[in-house]
Amino acid sequence: MAGNIGKPLPFDELEIKPPLPPLQRLSDDIQQVLSLLSGYNGSQRKLIKVTPKGDLFIASPPVKGIANIVAADTVHDWQGGNISTTEVLIIAVPNNSNRVWVNVDSVAAPDTGYPLDAGDWVRWSIANLNRLHIHIVTIGEKAVIVYTI
Repeated sequence: MAGNIGKPLPFDELEIKPPLPPLQRLSDDIQQVLSLLSGYNGSQRKLIKVTPKGDLFIASPPVKGIANIVAADTVHDWQGGNISTTEVLIIAVPNNSNRVWVNVDSVAAPDTGYPLDAGDWVRWSIANLNRLHIHIVTIGEKAVIVYTI
């Protein structure tokens, strides 16, 4: 069963000659190939790319910002602001003497969340920075948060 393309499917990276006219009939197998070779980001289709060996090419999203959290008190709790993100990288600064505790959707505390010793890091996929909670127990110790678009 073939389908019609109501609008052309332009791919800047894929040169089709001659260009497909509107209402082009595509067979089911060609429709399936096109859907397997492309992704949709909400506004446009993009080709899925692979490495020269044929592995799926995956790139990290661009950095949106960096937050440096410094404990001002003996017990310092921090929650991210209302910032859309895709990934966060949390790093316990290498010269810390105590653990930094991190958690998602709940307050972080000793033995509640994920422990980061000095120099440790963790990367998570979260949709909003306000889901991230950090607990630092020593004045002056730090955590660095790198968040992406």
